[in-house]
Amino acid sequence: MSAHYFFGIKASTHIQKYLKEWQEILSKSMDYKVWTDPEDLHITIKFLGGCSDEIMKAYLNELKKQEWPESFFLKVGPAGYFGQLVKPRVFHAEVENETSLQIMKDQIDRTGEKFGFKKENRKFNPHITLAKKNAEGCSPLSKEAYSSVFDEEYSMRVEHFYLFRIHPDQNPKYEVVKKFDL
Repeated sequence: MSAHYFFGIKASTHIQKYLKEWQEILSKSMDYKVWTDPEDLHITIKFLGGCSDEIMKAYLNELKKQEWPESFFLKVGPAGYFGQLVKPRVFHAEVENETSLQIMKDQIDRTGEKFGFKKENRKFNPHITLAKKNAEGCSPLSKEAYSSVFDEEYSMRVEHFYLFRIHPDQNPKYEVVKKFDL
């Protein structure tokens, strides 16, 4: 079986700390089966799934040749969810879709298509997953409660993006394989 990978941006240390504090508070009132380990908090740029070592090596070599945007800042927050408010399947921190982030996403997608990684049809919605797999009978927070999670504006500087390997049976689950500097 081949390893599974994705490209992403690690949440900065101060964002990890802040989100961990909120996870601890919210896990007492939100019944999710999986809460993301603070070390795994990230913004997914592109999920690759399974991939052979040969294809991954060629993909990475092609990405090394490219010019990337200079470092930039991303705003993080407010909180959000995917699914229905009565039973959201994913609870997350929204992330600004800044121009430089979109440029990175587009470059990674275009390059990936050369190696058989299809571009997703859905709109890119950057976020940091805090919890997922809402349990049956869970009492969700109201929209007002979601927005109160971020009572201040937070931002983080992006100076790198990474290729992560997924280890589903470990915690933390994501291993950095390759770092790309901006």
